[in-house]
Order: sequence, then C-alpha cells, then structure tokens
Amino acid sequence: MTTDQNIPDLAVGICTRNNIDTIERTIGSVRDLARQVLVVDSGSTDGTIQACETLGAEVIHRDWPGYLAQKQFLLDELKGHRWVLILDSDESATPPLQGSIRRTVRADDDRYEGWLVNRKLWFLGGYLNHAYQPEWRLRLVRGGKARMCGIGDQRSGDGQLHETIVVDGRTGRLDGDLRHDSWRDLADMCRRHITYAELAAEYNAGGGTLLRMLVSPSAALVKQLIVKRGLLDGPRGVIASCGASAGTLLKHMFIAQRRAGLREKDE
Repeated sequence: MTTDQNIPDLAVGICTRNNIDTIERTIGSVRDLARQVLVVDSGSTDGTIQACETLGAEVIHRDWPGYLAQKQFLLDELKGHRWVLILDSDESATPPLQGSIRRTVRADDDRYEGWLVNRKLWFLGGYLNHAYQPEWRLRLVRGGKARMCGIGDQRSGDGQLHETIVVDGRTGRLDGDLRHDSWRDLADMCRRHITYAELAAEYNAGGGTLLRMLVSPSAALVKQLIVKRGLLDGPRGVIASCGASAGTLLKHMFIAQRRAGLREKDE
C-alpha cells in the first residue's frame, strides 16, 4: 500500500470472493492507516479484484479452504508487521474507530497483544444500535502473536463455524464501531439464516427436539427484542430480531431432520 515510514507498521488482511458490493468501503476505510493491505481472493468474477487493485491493495489468489484456514493464511503472511488488522470483506471502520486504531498502533503499548472492536450491524438503511449489541471481536493483533480457532470441516467451502482470532496475552477495547454490512436486504438475511442454520446443525450434536423448537426461537426473540432492547431500533430492529428467532428455529429443524435420518428420496 505504502512505504511511508511516517505511517505505523500496520498491515490489513481481507479475504474476498465476489464482494464488489462492500469491498470498496472496506478498503477505503483503512487504506490510509496501513503500510500494506493484502487481499486473498478465492476466485472473484464480479470486479472485486479490479476494485481492490484500484484502491492500492495487493491481491493474491488462493483456492478456498474454509474461513479458518484462509484467515490463518492471512495471519501467517502478515506476521512480519508490528500490527495486523484482520477484516471481513463486509466490515469497515467508522471514522471514530479509524482514529482509535491510529492512536493505538502509534502508542504500541507493550502490555497488550490485541485489541477488540465492537461490530455493529448496518441493516435496511441504518445501524442496529441495540439488537445484536455489543458484539466485540478481536481484530487488531500483534504480528506473529495470533492464531485462528474454530470448529467445522476445514475442507468445506463454508464449513467454518464460529471462527475467531485468539492471542495469548492481554487484550483491550478500541473506541468506535466496525460497520458490518452482513445482509443486503431482508431476502438476503433470510437466505443466509437458512445457510448458517444448515451448517450449524451439521456440527451441533444437541437440540432438534420438539421442546427446543418451541422454546429456543422464543428465547432468541426475547433476547434480541427485550434483553438487547432491539425494540428501540424500530422496525429494522424488530425484523432483525425475528430473523434471529427464525434462524434458531431453522437450526433445530435441520438437527431434527438429521437425527431422524430424513432425506429427500427419488420416487
């Protein structure tokens, strides 16, 4: 990205595949903070690669081995930098977070091995300030000091579940939010809940009972609407909270199908 020595030794790593809708915002939010932006692409055909290169990012191709393995590859590639910021292709730093990252990297406090950021969903034209909040994620880590952990089949294209970055040491929390454009619209949210529910069921040994199908979705709805105060987010908060409930129900439906050995059969 730049060899300007006045910029702290920060590298940004991003995994992509057909993310043209969000990648320009993602790179644009951090390009002035970093000496290097490395994009590992697994076969984009929608202009993502060209957009990344236009914004000054280095792009390399790597076949998709799963989220966990791909992000571990990024961490390994960037371990020579003092600090590494790992972002998803639908995440972007807000101006307050940009300032916090800049100050933190410059200060280089040796008491900390990593910093968490609060990820906030942008949905249907606005932020969810209550539903799904707070959502702290470790994103800024010392180079060579972090690793990926998670569950799922590393051979699967989408089989990495709950992958997370971990460090052996003290972590702090940065000011500002990480914008998360997880869903393009309501239809996209529903499709993703189906996909995630099916994957979660594959690696979840519990649940799938009638009781869980009756109780768990209601609990998820109460959590988001009442406990997290998603009602205060207005209609978008209600819709997102209902989506969380639907996703929970779908997960237990898929578990029930698996446990019963039910599969579609040809006549």
